[in-house]
Amino acid sequence: MEYQEEALAPVAARLPRRYLSYIRPLIQLALAFGLLAGLLWRVDLASVRDDLESATLWWLPVAFAANLGSDWFRAVRWREFFRPMKTVDVPFLYATAILGVATNIAVPLRAGEVVRTQVLRRRTGLSVSSIVATLLSEKLMDIVAFSAFIVLGIALYEEARFMWPLAVVYTVVIAVGVSGARWLAGRSETWPQLEPQPEGRWRAWVATELRSFARGLQAFRSRRAMFTIVWASLASWTCEAAMYWASGEALGIDLPPAVYLLTVVAATIAVSIPITQAGIGVFELAITGLMVAFGLSESQAAAFAIFSHVMLAVPYMAAGPIAAIALRLNLTDILFLRVGRDAARETDATG
Repeated sequence: MEYQEEALAPVAARLPRRYLSYIRPLIQLALAFGLLAGLLWRVDLASVRDDLESATLWWLPVAFAANLGSDWFRAVRWREFFRPMKTVDVPFLYATAILGVATNIAVPLRAGEVVRTQVLRRRTGLSVSSIVATLLSEKLMDIVAFSAFIVLGIALYEEARFMWPLAVVYTVVIAVGVSGARWLAGRSETWPQLEPQPEGRWRAWVATELRSFARGLQAFRSRRAMFTIVWASLASWTCEAAMYWASGEALGIDLPPAVYLLTVVAATIAVSIPITQAGIGVFELAITGLMVAFGLSESQAAAFAIFSHVMLAVPYMAAGPIAAIALRLNLTDILFLRVGRDAARETDATG
């Protein structure tokens, strides 16, 4: 009997962790629907339904094209971050970006970033640290675009002045981030190559990873690269703003086009917080609040938030499997990230 209890103890200890992987998504879904229910309880549900049913669907192709087109410019920007390390084709980066977004929508905890990293690691041969550096650099350049949109919004609309603290924070983040990236990129050339020794293996590992990370920041030292990166960032998020504008037109909303630049900022912040799956509920609350600030009724703002969230997700859910096919991945690759691939086949995808 004692032997059986000892044998069952490890199994019992693993049960909470095993069930946690199932419980976490359920909690996120419950929270998401709770937030949505709270929003819909505050507004005139019949009015929201009428607005959604009367949407002009001719605007859908425009919204879809603008949404997916934004990732093409992000791929152009991403190529510049990779250029000092390796030449990577824009179509390959475009497919990888779409796959990553689709995975973020379908899988909890922004797993798409892991998928992007693993696909790039296998296909380019670059280290994880270097790839992560390019991903963080993308986020920093997103903040550059968002700062420009906020400054423009504050200059044009009194209703946008409540966003000035965010503009200040973004300015500090940009100054610190760009300066730190340039400093790290320059220091990478002077760091000594440490050989791993038993007594200093962790120090050697940290130095190696820092050097690899700094390799991914080399684009910050090139004015030509930064020019391309900045305009591509502005173009990508302007395309996404066009998607929100098309959604507004489909619902008959009469707002100045520049307002949708601020919508991009609010929406991106909302979906970046991994409280709920794909930002469901959080997105709707954020966008509804912003639209109400610009004069829409709560019901009309809620209808726009729901409609635009669908327009944001559907193109990627359709294009994600196509991107996986173009990258020659299968479901096992996406879920379990197998590394055992033919090296020649992996290299072909990067051109």
